[in-house]
Amino acid sequence: MAMRELEHDNAPTSALGLFFSGATFGLAQTYWAMFALGSAVFFIVGSILVADRNWMPYVGLIAGSIAYIFALLIGVRRHYRGSDPGKALGRIAMLFLLLNLTNMLVTLSFI
Repeated sequence: MAMRELEHDNAPTSALGLFFSGATFGLAQTYWAMFALGSAVFFIVGSILVADRNWMPYVGLIAGSIAYIFALLIGVRRHYRGSDPGKALGRIAMLFLLLNLTNMLVTLSFI
């Protein structure tokens, strides 16, 4: 019994620890993590491009960000197992849109 409790205590409890141990995550955790990663990349690269006033690459970055969001939404639609996928996609798409607009406005503040 004590050995079993000891094994349980050694199990990773953080999300990063679970990721490196090969655990699987639910759909919501996966798409939010991928969205956060994409948003962080957009913020860093977009801020650098705006600060240097490289507008054409910035527009390309916006187009790439939109394509990435569509890819995420297609993945959500493909793997969603609920009763009303349209309702879930509508909510997720609206949140992604608002968060992306906020991210774009923040990067433009580096002008």
